[in-house]
Amino acid sequence: MAELAKHNKVLLRAAPLLSLPKEKLAELQADVDEGFRLYDTMSKNFESNGIDFVVLKSFDSLPELGHDLDFLISSPSQFMAGKSFLVDKMGGKPQELTHCDKLVGKFSCFLPGFTHDFEIYPTVSQLGEEYFSPQELFVRRIRSRVSGRDVWMMTDTDRVFIRVIHAVYRHNFLKLSDVVDFPRLIQNCSLDELMVRVDAAGMGDSFLFFLATEKRFLDHCRVESPKLDEMLIKARNRFGKDRLGLFERDRLVLPYRISTSGLIILFLFKAGRDLARGRVKSALFCAVAPPLFLLDFVNAVFRQKLFKRIW
Repeated sequence: MAELAKHNKVLLRAAPLLSLPKEKLAELQADVDEGFRLYDTMSKNFESNGIDFVVLKSFDSLPELGHDLDFLISSPSQFMAGKSFLVDKMGGKPQELTHCDKLVGKFSCFLPGFTHDFEIYPTVSQLGEEYFSPQELFVRRIRSRVSGRDVWMMTDTDRVFIRVIHAVYRHNFLKLSDVVDFPRLIQNCSLDELMVRVDAAGMGDSFLFFLATEKRFLDHCRVESPKLDEMLIKARNRFGKDRLGLFERDRLVLPYRISTSGLIILFLFKAGRDLARGRVKSALFCAVAPPLFLLDFVNAVFRQKLFKRIW
């Protein structure tokens, strides 16, 4: 049961129910404390070197922190400066990336004295497809108080937007943490602004699917979220019929993995919308998703012996 809670990123919150020993609780808390120490170190170093950043989803499921700390960097030039600083000045040890992470341009490393890996992103994407301009987030970023420190965070509306992109297009599954955190995350979210961003990103179908799946879990747990209900009504009015309703009749299991067929359809829908809006490069990246899913499946059958990690 503890392992299941860990996979769903709720181990600390589930600790009282699991009757974890004090030693294990202390170990979990020490892990969280280290993550914040890593944030303190990197935020200070990046700010002193003129590298603009914003925390990317890492603090959205507190008290759980996860195994890494993610920063979104404001521009390509600052991203390269941050990467060089991590390797040359801080002795960061670069980590192997999946083929998709290489397409996006993500950089991951372990820094001396830390067990969490530190990751910087030039954008939020899986294959290089576009959802927004990172510069827009930095215009809106805010200083928030998190665990006794000032943190550069995205607005609540942007955090909701990014959460959906990551769950659907990058991770391809929902954890229990996604289910329980989402109602809290959306409380101060501007629904009108969110609809505009989702529409501009060409991801109305995936947004509807995410909301419908979230509601299915909450309904089965008999948990009410008036804000989610309002959001779902607005989304249906703006984006029309939920075209993935067929995939919303499956068995609810956590972590909940989105079916490969559903993901292919979502990427192709986005490819069509991107092409219609003149984002040809983004559309081509989305169109590459179906064969990559197939290749990733074949590679998994052979236990990653054909290629290194793809997705």
